[in-house]
Amino acid sequence: MNTKYYIILFLLIFATNGLCDSVQIESIDPMPDFKNVGGPAFGEKVKSYSGKGLVQYVSSTKMMINSKMYFVDQTSPCVEMIETHQIKRASIVSFTLNKKASVNQLKLIVQLDFTGILDRMDDIAVVCDDTYRELYIHASFHDISDRAITRYDFDIGDFIGMTVNQDRQIESLWYLNGYFLY
Repeated sequence: MNTKYYIILFLLIFATNGLCDSVQIESIDPMPDFKNVGGPAFGEKVKSYSGKGLVQYVSSTKMMINSKMYFVDQTSPCVEMIETHQIKRASIVSFTLNKKASVNQLKLIVQLDFTGILDRMDDIAVVCDDTYRELYIHASFHDISDRAITRYDFDIGDFIGMTVNQDRQIESLWYLNGYFLY
Protein backbone atom coordinates (compact mmCIF):
# COMPACT_ATOMS: atom_id res chain seq x y z
CA MET A 1 0.00 0.00 0.00
CA ASN A 2 2.83 2.38 0.86
CA THR A 3 4.53 1.94 -2.52
CA LYS A 4 1.26 2.71 -4.36
CA TYR A 5 0.83 5.81 -2.21
CA TYR A 6 4.37 7.03 -3.00
CA ILE A 7 3.96 6.31 -6.72
CA ILE A 8 0.68 8.24 -6.87
CA LEU A 9 2.22 11.12 -4.89
CA PHE A 10 5.27 11.18 -7.18
CA LEU A 11 3.09 11.21 -10.32
CA LEU A 12 0.88 13.94 -8.87
CA ILE A 13 3.89 16.13 -8.05
CA PHE A 14 5.47 15.41 -11.46
CA ALA A 15 2.24 16.22 -13.30
CA THR A 16 1.68 19.43 -11.34
CA ASN A 17 5.21 20.72 -11.89
CA GLY A 18 5.36 19.52 -15.49
CA LEU A 19 2.32 21.57 -16.51
CA CYS A 20 3.76 24.92 -15.46
CA ASP A 21 4.28 26.90 -18.68
CA SER A 22 5.65 30.21 -17.46
CA VAL A 23 8.04 29.38 -14.64
CA GLN A 24 10.77 32.01 -14.39
CA ILE A 25 13.61 31.58 -11.97
CA GLU A 26 15.44 34.76 -11.01
CA SER A 27 18.58 35.09 -8.97
CA ILE A 28 18.03 36.40 -5.45
CA ASP A 29 21.21 38.51 -5.50
CA PRO A 30 22.04 39.10 -9.15
CA MET A 31 25.63 39.92 -9.96
CA PRO A 32 25.98 43.30 -11.63
CA ASP A 33 27.34 43.54 -15.15
CA PHE A 34 31.01 44.30 -14.44
CA LYS A 35 32.21 46.21 -17.50
CA ASN A 36 35.89 47.12 -17.73
CA VAL A 37 36.66 45.47 -14.40
CA GLY A 38 39.92 43.67 -13.73
CA GLY A 39 41.80 42.69 -10.62
CA PRO A 40 43.09 39.60 -8.87
CA ALA A 41 39.65 37.97 -8.77
CA PHE A 42 39.81 37.85 -12.57
CA GLY A 43 43.42 36.63 -12.69
CA GLU A 44 45.08 40.03 -13.13
CA LYS A 45 48.47 40.47 -11.48
CA VAL A 46 48.77 42.84 -8.53
CA LYS A 47 50.91 45.95 -8.96
CA SER A 48 50.65 47.13 -5.34
CA TYR A 49 49.61 45.44 -2.11
CA SER A 50 48.01 48.57 -0.67
CA GLY A 51 46.00 51.53 -1.84
CA LYS A 52 43.04 53.86 -1.38
CA GLY A 53 39.85 54.15 -3.34
CA LEU A 54 36.12 53.90 -3.87
CA VAL A 55 34.25 50.72 -2.91
CA GLN A 56 32.01 50.15 -5.93
CA TYR A 57 30.64 46.73 -4.99
CA VAL A 58 30.91 44.71 -1.79
CA SER A 59 29.83 41.33 -0.45
CA SER A 60 31.25 39.19 2.36
CA THR A 61 33.46 37.28 -0.12
CA LYS A 62 34.53 39.90 -2.68
CA MET A 63 34.74 43.61 -3.21
CA MET A 64 35.51 46.02 -6.02
CA ILE A 65 37.77 48.99 -5.30
CA ASN A 66 38.63 51.40 -8.14
CA SER A 67 37.35 48.95 -10.78
CA LYS A 68 39.53 46.11 -9.46
CA MET A 69 37.82 43.02 -8.03
CA TYR A 70 39.42 41.45 -4.95
CA PHE A 71 38.54 38.45 -2.84
CA VAL A 72 38.12 39.14 0.88
CA ASP A 73 40.36 37.15 3.23
CA GLN A 74 37.77 35.18 5.23
CA THR A 75 40.04 35.05 8.32
CA SER A 76 40.47 38.84 8.52
CA PRO A 77 38.40 41.39 10.46
CA CYS A 78 37.28 42.80 7.08
CA VAL A 79 34.44 40.28 6.94
CA GLU A 80 32.95 41.59 10.19
CA MET A 81 33.32 45.20 9.01
CA ILE A 82 31.44 44.36 5.82
CA GLU A 83 28.71 42.31 7.53
CA THR A 84 28.06 45.06 10.13
CA HIS A 85 27.90 47.64 7.29
CA GLN A 86 30.86 49.67 8.53
CA ILE A 87 32.22 49.24 5.00
CA LYS A 88 29.64 49.37 2.24
CA ARG A 89 29.13 50.59 -1.30
CA ALA A 90 30.17 54.26 -1.79
CA SER A 91 32.84 54.09 0.93
CA ILE A 92 36.29 55.56 0.41
CA VAL A 93 38.76 53.15 2.05
CA SER A 94 42.43 52.41 2.43
CA PHE A 95 43.25 48.72 2.06
CA THR A 96 46.05 46.19 2.17
CA LEU A 97 46.30 42.81 0.51
CA ASN A 98 47.85 39.55 1.70
CA LYS A 99 50.23 37.42 -0.40
CA LYS A 100 47.26 35.81 -2.17
CA ALA A 101 46.06 39.31 -3.23
CA SER A 102 42.96 39.11 -1.00
CA VAL A 103 41.87 42.11 1.05
CA ASN A 104 42.96 41.51 4.64
CA GLN A 105 42.82 45.04 6.13
CA LEU A 106 40.40 47.88 5.54
CA LYS A 107 40.23 51.35 7.03
CA LEU A 108 37.23 53.57 6.36
CA ILE A 109 38.19 57.07 5.24
CA VAL A 110 34.66 58.32 4.57
CA GLN A 111 31.20 56.93 3.86
CA LEU A 112 29.60 59.03 1.13
CA ASP A 113 26.02 60.11 1.76
CA PHE A 114 25.15 60.87 -1.86
CA THR A 115 26.64 60.26 -5.30
CA GLY A 116 25.61 61.61 -8.66
CA ILE A 117 26.36 63.78 -11.66
CA LEU A 118 27.35 67.41 -11.07
CA ASP A 119 24.85 69.75 -12.74
CA ARG A 120 26.09 73.10 -11.40
CA MET A 121 28.46 74.50 -8.79
CA ASP A 122 29.20 77.99 -7.48
CA ASP A 123 30.70 79.54 -4.34
CA ILE A 124 27.78 78.67 -2.07
CA ALA A 125 25.97 75.65 -3.52
CA VAL A 126 26.07 72.52 -5.64
CA VAL A 127 23.35 71.05 -7.84
CA CYS A 128 23.77 67.30 -8.25
CA ASP A 129 21.16 65.14 -10.01
CA ASP A 130 18.74 68.08 -9.91
CA THR A 131 19.09 68.41 -6.12
CA TYR A 132 20.28 71.73 -4.66
CA ARG A 133 22.56 71.59 -1.62
CA GLU A 134 24.43 74.42 0.07
CA LEU A 135 28.14 74.17 0.78
CA TYR A 136 29.17 74.26 4.42
CA ILE A 137 31.43 77.24 5.13
CA HIS A 138 34.38 74.89 5.77
CA ALA A 139 33.60 72.38 3.00
CA SER A 140 36.56 70.31 1.78
CA PHE A 141 37.24 68.90 -1.67
CA HIS A 142 38.99 65.57 -2.35
CA ASP A 143 39.86 63.13 -5.09
CA ILE A 144 39.34 59.37 -4.84
CA SER A 145 42.70 58.85 -3.10
CA ASP A 146 41.81 61.37 -0.36
CA ARG A 147 44.12 64.11 -1.66
CA ALA A 148 42.88 67.68 -1.20
CA ILE A 149 41.86 69.41 -4.42
CA THR A 150 40.08 72.71 -5.16
CA ARG A 151 36.50 73.28 -6.22
CA TYR A 152 37.84 74.41 -9.59
CA ASP A 153 38.89 70.82 -10.33
CA PHE A 154 35.21 69.90 -10.74
CA ASP A 155 33.36 70.29 -14.04
CA ILE A 156 29.74 69.95 -15.05
CA GLY A 157 29.01 66.29 -15.81
CA ASP A 158 31.56 64.90 -13.34
CA PHE A 159 30.61 61.94 -11.16
CA ILE A 160 30.86 63.14 -7.56
CA GLY A 161 30.18 61.98 -4.02
CA MET A 162 29.39 64.07 -0.98
CA THR A 163 28.97 63.97 2.76
CA VAL A 164 26.44 66.23 4.43
CA ASN A 165 26.00 67.53 7.96
CA GLN A 166 22.83 67.61 10.07
CA ASP A 167 21.69 70.79 8.32
CA ARG A 168 22.01 68.98 4.94
CA GLN A 169 24.93 71.20 3.94
CA ILE A 170 27.81 69.62 2.01
CA GLU A 171 30.79 69.05 4.32
CA SER A 172 33.01 67.34 1.73
CA LEU A 173 32.84 66.86 -2.01
CA TRP A 174 34.66 63.95 -3.69
CA TYR A 175 35.76 63.72 -7.34
CA LEU A 176 34.86 60.19 -8.52
CA ASN A 177 35.14 60.49 -12.32
CA GLY A 178 36.07 57.28 -14.08
CA TYR A 179 34.27 55.07 -11.56
CA PHE A 180 30.72 53.76 -11.31
CA LEU A 181 28.76 52.25 -8.42
CA TYR A 182 27.43 48.79 -9.23
